[in-house]
Amino acid sequence: MLKKIMFALLSLLMLYSTAVIAYRIFEPTASYHIGDEDTYLDYASLKEYVKSTGDSSVHYLFFYSSEDNTSVYLKNTVIAAVENDTSLQFTRIIETVDITELVRSMQTNQLSEDWHISSYPAFAAAAVQDGKIIVQNTLENTKEHQLTASDIEDWLRENGLYAGTSQ
Repeated sequence: MLKKIMFALLSLLMLYSTAVIAYRIFEPTASYHIGDEDTYLDYASLKEYVKSTGDSSVHYLFFYSSEDNTSVYLKNTVIAAVENDTSLQFTRIIETVDITELVRSMQTNQLSEDWHISSYPAFAAAAVQDGKIIVQNTLENTKEHQLTASDIEDWLRENGLYAGTSQ
């Protein structure tokens, strides 16, 4: 009888050990879901996307690289302050364009050619007229002038996205 109990306990211990080892081998990796508010447009297909919305459409774009500290600071700190000050939901009015691949391949001069932007992070208002993209205005972060919350609020006012008081 004692042998049967010991054999049953040993069998359960082996089964438990096998299950733990199998779980550790096939353990899911940690994945972080930031949420739907962090949806980025791919730069490679940006022109086609903007043109596909048709004439008289206007897109407000934020050019952002996740590998650029200034872009990350602007997105996480300055834009958050603008959202608090204006009570606007940035993700509903501004489309974020991921330019990380351009930065990695050192092809950021493409921004100047396509969107009249010489530095990033940057904002651009782009309209479609007669099937062509017209960049109406831009707001850029430069080494000489780092963007502040008031700069972004002024740009939002200039584009008719925010009607708050001017300072």
